[in-house]
Amino acid sequence: MKISIIGSGAMGSLFGGRLSLAGHEVVLYDVYREHIEAVNRDGLAIEQAGSGEVTICRPKATTDPEAVRGSDAMIVFVKSTATEEAARQFVAYAAADTVVLTLQNGLGNEAIIRRHFGAERTAAGVTSQGATFLGPGRIRHAGKGPTHIGMADGNAAKLAPLAAALTAAGFETHVERDVAGLIWSKLIVNVGINALTALIGQPNGRLLDFEETKAIMADLVAEALAVAAARGMRITHADSLQTVYEVAKKTGANRSSMLQDFDRGRASEIDFINGAIVREGAELGIPVPVNATLTRLIHALEKARAS
Repeated sequence: MKISIIGSGAMGSLFGGRLSLAGHEVVLYDVYREHIEAVNRDGLAIEQAGSGEVTICRPKATTDPEAVRGSDAMIVFVKSTATEEAARQFVAYAAADTVVLTLQNGLGNEAIIRRHFGAERTAAGVTSQGATFLGPGRIRHAGKGPTHIGMADGNAAKLAPLAAALTAAGFETHVERDVAGLIWSKLIVNVGINALTALIGQPNGRLLDFEETKAIMADLVAEALAVAAARGMRITHADSLQTVYEVAKKTGANRSSMLQDFDRGRASEIDFINGAIVREGAELGIPVPVNATLTRLIHALEKARAS
């Protein structure tokens, strides 16, 4: 398959790199020229957390969107704040049968992609993989876990080739029918982890070292569950809070995507994560004061750093 990665930061590079090692034609697209040049010059170095083992892979990397034309699948990993722009740009390069899969964090990306590509080409999913961007051409594979994907139009057969490719690349992959439930279930995990790691400036596992952060995680998750229940969403976790704690532990060395945004001076995805819970809560008349406070704090920090 020809598989293009739209947004080749830590997670995009992880998926693209592993898919290229599995023998697929992979195009890593990103606007970060230094990273693209490093991958083309030296290869993409994937360091394994814990062992420190480094694997070098050589996918094609580019800043030219034309290079993704003819892809069997596009996997979108841009920041949620850039999804609208990316969808508008790349719809011109997608074929009639190209599958466009979002594995991004947060709530709202699938709807944006579906609006541009149509339900028949849109797929959404969630992954428990974790990755940290170390520098141009270098990432760390910081956590492993299953990946669940589903078509927006419910036609699971369309995803069979991509699911097989992901599985062969070492990603445990399951094709599902309930896309909305998957996204909300992953959203609840991100709600409990990402903003807090950014605020305390520590990797995921450190959240479990303090009773204060564990208590805040519990409050964030409880609010998100109340909103999800009011929306009629089927959450896949038997115990959502325990799942959040387990994810934080399993990805303990990982610096969350929001913390990495702070590390690199970039705008965060807060409005698609905790901010999404605030918006949904307001529409439903459900108070979510802890999520609202964290959202305000993240915005305040972003403004302070920019001033």
